[in-house]
Amino acid sequence: MRRSDSVFNTELQNNDSSTDTGAKISLWGSAISTLGDALQTLGAAISIEESRISDIQQQQELDKLQNQIDELKNDQVQNNSQSTDIEKLNKFLEIIVKRLEKEDDTKEN
Repeated sequence: MRRSDSVFNTELQNNDSSTDTGAKISLWGSAISTLGDALQTLGAAISIEESRISDIQQQQELDKLQNQIDELKNDQVQNNSQSTDIEKLNKFLEIIVKRLEKEDDTKEN
């Protein structure tokens, strides 16, 4: 019987060893899976932050462009008012020239 007890104990040890190995593999698999989930969550958080930063940079660029457009519009308004002033001056000069010509004509006659 001792021999059969020995065989039985060996089988129990082998069976326990297989169960322990399976449990260890399961534990390692769960740990790796959890680590993978954590990395996936971290990656998603980084992606969201990069997107937010990109949106901020894009808004800053749009603000710069809007400021440039506003400056160009202001310059254009100033140029238009100067152009209007020049047109008025030209008309005034034409009137003066015509009056002077009339005065010359009347003096000659």
